[in-house]
Amino acid sequence: MVDTTSYDNAVLANNTNLVWYKDAGIRKTVLFSCICFVAQVTAGFDEATAGSFQAMKPWQEHLGYPSPSRIGLITSMLYAGGVVGALIGAPIADTWGRRVVMFTGASTCLLGSILQSCSVNVGMFIVSRALIGAGVTQSLIGGPSLVAEIAHPRIRGSILSFYNVLWYAGSIVASWICFGSGHLNNNWSWRTASVAQVVPSLFVMIMIWVVPESPRFLMTKGRREEAHAILAMYHANGDRDDALVLFELSEIDAAVELDAHHSKQSYVNLLKGRENRKRMFVVAMVAVFVVFSGQVIITYYFVPILNSVGITGTDQQTGINGGMQIWNFLVAALGAFLVGRLGARVLWLASFIGMVIANIPLIITSAVYNQNGSLGAAYVSIVCLFLYNAAFNIGCNPLPYSYTTEILPYSMRAKGLCVFNVLCWVFSVCTNYVNPIGLANIGWKYYIVYLGLDLIFIVAIYFTFPETKGQTLEELDRLFDKTRTADLIEGIESEKGFEKKSSSPVINEMKDDNSSQ
Repeated sequence: MVDTTSYDNAVLANNTNLVWYKDAGIRKTVLFSCICFVAQVTAGFDEATAGSFQAMKPWQEHLGYPSPSRIGLITSMLYAGGVVGALIGAPIADTWGRRVVMFTGASTCLLGSILQSCSVNVGMFIVSRALIGAGVTQSLIGGPSLVAEIAHPRIRGSILSFYNVLWYAGSIVASWICFGSGHLNNNWSWRTASVAQVVPSLFVMIMIWVVPESPRFLMTKGRREEAHAILAMYHANGDRDDALVLFELSEIDAAVELDAHHSKQSYVNLLKGRENRKRMFVVAMVAVFVVFSGQVIITYYFVPILNSVGITGTDQQTGINGGMQIWNFLVAALGAFLVGRLGARVLWLASFIGMVIANIPLIITSAVYNQNGSLGAAYVSIVCLFLYNAAFNIGCNPLPYSYTTEILPYSMRAKGLCVFNVLCWVFSVCTNYVNPIGLANIGWKYYIVYLGLDLIFIVAIYFTFPETKGQTLEELDRLFDKTRTADLIEGIESEKGFEKKSSSPVINEMKDDNSSQ
């Protein structure tokens, strides 16, 4: 992890070790973040089982050998439930706190997992999928916000980028559980994984209360002393007079006061003002680009793709899928590690350029196999799938939640993440219903659609996505709203302990940016 903020420890003295893992306070914030990350383990676990179940004959028999359109419906119900969960999660997060919405999300996932384990017909299975989706999106609103708001600013960008990486931890475990249970010739081949899915949700329900509440949330509720104590404990090892802690407190104070003067945020307010529309445009584009990148075909329809190139054995399919998940995890972790070093724009561009490069030989080899049944072409296609996933995961895994969380100010964060999740999941309902039908009807030609979209996305990213590297959460406002930033600086300077001519490079840099406009 690297320093991803613009403050200078030599100016803003901070009672922490510069090496994060040697500092007790920062280590605790990393531990708290890991507890939040477990919510994403549930999401990854669930989505991996959706693909693996399709390779199991007992599951196929139990659900009456579902058609491609029925499989699309089963898959899409996760996202339909997710839309409802997102709309419920945002007001919970803003009213009762980030921890509460994490708890309600985990509870809903737990209920869905139990129902899925006990499903006796396709209707129960579909309802269980919707419940799991509703729980996952509640956690996706609370988790990234809480991690961003309790993390030490020196490691915030890096640690937040690992949030989505843990999706693959769940995916790996689920894939290999399915590999083992897939040898059973009864319904426990798929019920085993459904029962195991209860574990991460139960863990979050219990352990989330160990995590401190967001200082920013506490400040909006008038609980300034509690916020001060949390910042001091975990950002300065208990030193309430630490320069960084006082600066953070003043920064949050000024931002909260400014938000209170402007207006209480509603969903309509998200689009009021040019600066807010710019933020939400970028948030919407992230949702569009990630969902329509084409990687979702590999995630959910890996089995039909393997069937289309002649790899039909259950052991072969579940084994390759398990290996794919480990590969995905390693590449996604590398991407999260690189965010603080290369910046978000570089990784966004690298991700989509890489998918274009992988898509072209995938189209060619799939076409060759379709024409003459070449075994060599089939295996090259599998390699291309691994490369496609690598390109996706280097940027599109670590960035969506870290990037959107960073560009949204506190007053917009929960509702903005709600909109982001709703968009992602509405788009996913559409793509997951259409994808199996497209693959069944036109086969490899369907990949060409995503090739064209990825080329368009590269151009859009280059011209519209700002860089967030090297800035605090409140400083990121200046990327979209110069006037708000000037007001924020004035608010910080008026706080006790900060002179008008502050020596903080954070404040001076913000001043220079505004004066140059």
